[in-house]
Amino acid sequence: MAAIASVIGVILWRGDQVGVQIIRAIPTAGAEAVAIRPVLSFTFSEAMIADSLEGRVRLSPETPGALRWSGATALFAPAGPLQPDTTYTVTIQAGARSERGRLLLRDAQWSFRTGHPRVVYLSPALETGDLYLAEIDAATPPRRLTSEPYGVFDFAISPDGARIVYSANRDDSGARDLWLIDLEGSRRELLVACDQQVCQSPSWAADSVRIAFERRALVEGAVGRAPGPARIWLIDSLTRQAAPLFSETGDGAGQKLGALPRWAPVGDRLAYYDPLESAITVLDTRSGEIVQLPSVLGDSGVWSPDGSQLIYPDLVAVDAGQFSHMLRADLTTNVITPVTELKPANDASTAWSPSGAWIAFSRQSIGARSSFGALGPQVWISSVKDGAARPLTDQPEFSYGGLRWSPDEKWIVAVRTSLRTPNPQPEVWLIRVDQTPGLAEQRLLARNATIPAWAP
Repeated sequence: MAAIASVIGVILWRGDQVGVQIIRAIPTAGAEAVAIRPVLSFTFSEAMIADSLEGRVRLSPETPGALRWSGATALFAPAGPLQPDTTYTVTIQAGARSERGRLLLRDAQWSFRTGHPRVVYLSPALETGDLYLAEIDAATPPRRLTSEPYGVFDFAISPDGARIVYSANRDDSGARDLWLIDLEGSRRELLVACDQQVCQSPSWAADSVRIAFERRALVEGAVGRAPGPARIWLIDSLTRQAAPLFSETGDGAGQKLGALPRWAPVGDRLAYYDPLESAITVLDTRSGEIVQLPSVLGDSGVWSPDGSQLIYPDLVAVDAGQFSHMLRADLTTNVITPVTELKPANDASTAWSPSGAWIAFSRQSIGARSSFGALGPQVWISSVKDGAARPLTDQPEFSYGGLRWSPDEKWIVAVRTSLRTPNPQPEVWLIRVDQTPGLAEQRLLARNATIPAWAP
């Protein structure tokens, strides 16, 4: 007994001598091409007293930001975009204390270098497509990232900008697997093999580790096999451990249905669409708290940058009838309000600006028609502060969708499709935002392309 007590004493003494350690940090030391709007995360070896880290996180060149916690992981979100192509140094000063009373004994310090905004897209759009990475200047040709024989279906870029998860058709059987590559298109790895199933719609958590995705069993029908109802699964991209979001019962039929999972940019909330409830479900994966937002349009919404609000489409009645409008749910106050003034128009394809000050959306005016039919949805932006909205485009012969803001808020990338051309090929366009109010400059980025997303 004395010997055991002595050993325990030595272990405790050694623990106090070593102190609390940072066991994982994102971005990693020496990381290149880091997003200019990153969420820095650092995981401690044990649970910490949150207040003890306040004022101890420094980013140089000097950059203010907000500190949040997720278990033993601290998240630091800079208040604005970092400078592109710049080396930054993170310093966590000694003195932070764990819940067991142990201290971070020494300053922790490492550096990373930012990249600059680029666009990843899928091309060709109407055939077997692959992922391409394009600079936003016209002089540099796009670089092909994947070469999947049966094509890429969809993809998501990790918040730290380091990796891409994508779903790819395995063969002509209908099965669809998940793969990982880095942003340069190398280190291709199989993430999830989905035998007799379809895995798709991946979404990264803020920690750039956890991934949520849809899993659908292939069901035999009258004209072949087709994907059945969707269920949400989670996988750790480091350990490759995968499990359903909700535990199954018996033969698995008891697992809840869910589609289009979307992690909040900060924290542990996950939104998905529940087709049985006709509602968007917001689940706090740490506390288990659930909020449901009734909606019939089948979309799981778009998160605000701070993860406190969700914008989603729903049918809203106005004097002229029912139209698709965007509603904003504040999950802090539990209040739902229209994003803009209700009008006889269909609004869709919402994108929240990285600062949270603006919302971009596509709007199709109802009633007016032209020689080629109904007017195409145009790009609009709205101020979050007062709801004032204005158009950025006025080309009713084209339809705009798939909107995404650049990290520096200078550009919106969009998919543009001609309404005049038979069997048109969609194109990816850049729309300049940081200009004098009025119609914005536009630039063609890629023909026969779709699903654009910004990368650092």
